Amino acid sequence: MEQIFDPGTLLKEMTSAAEKAGANKIRVKGQVAWEGKSVPILKILFRSKPENPRVLLSAGIHGDEPAGPHSVLSLLRAWKETPLSTFLQEINLDLFPMINPSGLDKNTRENAAGIDLNREFAKGHPAHEVRLLMNDLRHRRYDLSVEFHEDIDARGFYLYEHFPDAKDPFAPSIISRLEENGLTILKDPVIEGMPAQNGIIHPGKGRKRSHFRRHGWPMAIYMFRHGTPRTITLETPTTAPLDQRIRMHRLAFETALEKLLQSKKM
Repeated sequence: MEQIFDPGTLLKEMTSAAEKAGANKIRVKGQVAWEGKSVPILKILFRSKPENPRVLLSAGIHGDEPAGPHSVLSLLRAWKETPLSTFLQEINLDLFPMINPSGLDKNTRENAAGIDLNREFAKGHPAHEVRLLMNDLRHRRYDLSVEFHEDIDARGFYLYEHFPDAKDPFAPSIISRLEENGLTILKDPVIEGMPAQNGIIHPGKGRKRSHFRRHGWPMAIYMFRHGTPRTITLETPTTAPLDQRIRMHRLAFETALEKLLQSKKM
């Protein structure tokens, strides 16, 4: 896939692809303005039966991580040709495809005001983009939240999984699926200052609560604290080609959905 650098153009492509994929609703949650530009924060909804599991997928909270929004676009374009077409009959999906359009425009982790949006979720007066998300998410309950991220320093894929029941992890299946497809996993024993095993980090281990009090809550912790029992953060290596990072995100997301549906049938 050719990289799209303009956030407005990328969102137009996403909207078109979502409509063709059969999205039930595409909502504008608010506008983000910077340097004479204005881009909406979109929420895309796919609905099946009300009693089916609810899933949240988000991307683009860091502007220098373009693989996330491009992975969303790739998923939407191929929606009816992948396992997702089957999964969508059994889940209800909410999708925030690009949270930080000004950061994407400037190719910076932070937004145009210099704020790291993924450290704003415990603040009483967070950045505008985060406030839009919190207003929408605070009263919703999901069975699973998945975030698409990248790591510029990583030499392979890794992920965070935060969940209360250690007997039913999804992460090992995700790692196995990527390895089966010849994709590189980062297997360092310590990643981002936390113990890791085979590319898997459980955030509660090795990192004290004081860390998040000092540096701010990321979205994954916010979702967990507000009732989502399992959050998964996918990290692809920025040094890999864009198409490979997209493939990692797609395979990992599809595997997470597969595991979720299996767990609900047990």
